[in-house]
Amino acid sequence: MRRQFFLSVFIVTGLMLGVTGFSQTNDYPGWRCANRDGKVTGFKTPATWPKTLTKVWEATVGEGDASPVLVKNKFYLLVKQDSTEVLICLDAKNGNQLWKTAINPAPEITGPARTHPGPRSTPNVSDGKVFTLGAGGIVACHDAASGKLIWKNESYTSEVPQFFTGSSPLVTDKMCIVPLGGHDHGLIVAFDVNSGMDIWKLEGEPCTYSSPLLMTIDKKIIVNQSETDLLGLSMDGKLLWKIPTPGQRMFYNSSTPVIDGQNIVIAGQGTGTKLYKLKKEGESYTFNEVWNNPKLGVSFNTPVLKDGFLYANDSRFGYLYCLNAKTGETAWADTVKLNRFGSMLDLGKAMLSLTANAQLIIFKPTASAYKELGKYKVSETEIYAHPLVADNKIYIKDKDKLTCWTVE
Repeated sequence: MRRQFFLSVFIVTGLMLGVTGFSQTNDYPGWRCANRDGKVTGFKTPATWPKTLTKVWEATVGEGDASPVLVKNKFYLLVKQDSTEVLICLDAKNGNQLWKTAINPAPEITGPARTHPGPRSTPNVSDGKVFTLGAGGIVACHDAASGKLIWKNESYTSEVPQFFTGSSPLVTDKMCIVPLGGHDHGLIVAFDVNSGMDIWKLEGEPCTYSSPLLMTIDKKIIVNQSETDLLGLSMDGKLLWKIPTPGQRMFYNSSTPVIDGQNIVIAGQGTGTKLYKLKKEGESYTFNEVWNNPKLGVSFNTPVLKDGFLYANDSRFGYLYCLNAKTGETAWADTVKLNRFGSMLDLGKAMLSLTANAQLIIFKPTASAYKELGKYKVSETEIYAHPLVADNKIYIKDKDKLTCWTVE
């Protein structure tokens, strides 16, 4: 989500503080990096992490918990400004606004999510287009260069999940695939990327806050976590399998699955962490539960798989932990309470955890014990958006600002 899914105008006031020769070498076009796996490429890990990070620029952009994306040295953000959901584009070198496009009136956020009035869904940039999902279920496509609206589909706005939309669009094979609806009338829709018309839809699957992603067994398959089941879909929308994953008590399926070959890891609050192995047998797909760790799960964050181990923030108190991905056994679990709303990234030689109370934690990716390398306060407001790391810069979207930090 992620999202994570909860949500936290203005004129952009980017300022440049001594940045020269700027050039981002990596693109991060959607939710949780390029492959939705939380893996950062090309990060220049310092030999020793500094005592403080250096703020390069800060831009006031708007309310919301949707994560920023970065393509060709431009940021794209879906935010709420005043009473409107807005797509904005910023210059990555200084945070200056390049264009802004109003999409639709922002829906009234009611119930337990009302303190987070902005969008939750991370945009997806593909082939010169920006795809967005508003908090009320409106799907839109804009030109990435100009912000001009290409199409907008408002056909599936009659119902949303309790905390409003949290999934982020998946763009593949000239389709924009989005879980929509809610508990009673949930569905998954594939929109044509050029026209916004329905290509196919799978109905009767209650929508939650997880985002779809891809895996390959004998062919490319869409994996989607619904409110009640883990689903596998063909590229033409046919249901290939359904693994029951009921929520526990008042908890929700909010975490994006982790794909490792033919293995799928799911984690949740109250449900722990499980690994399923999928196989193709004849014309059908079968699955079996390989392991189950009922003690450690996540809330509104997704584990990251690195070198055979899973790293995440605990669902109850947010403390960091590590699981053996082959056996499910706990490698280590720290005892320092952080925040169960967290984000995790693999930086290569280090892991990054960003908690909702604005603590950016850097630690060593090792199965032996937790080893902290650095810890930084990166905002005065809470943070529910996923961080973005490119080259030696760390970008943080808090309640209403996007800030660029550099590691020196």
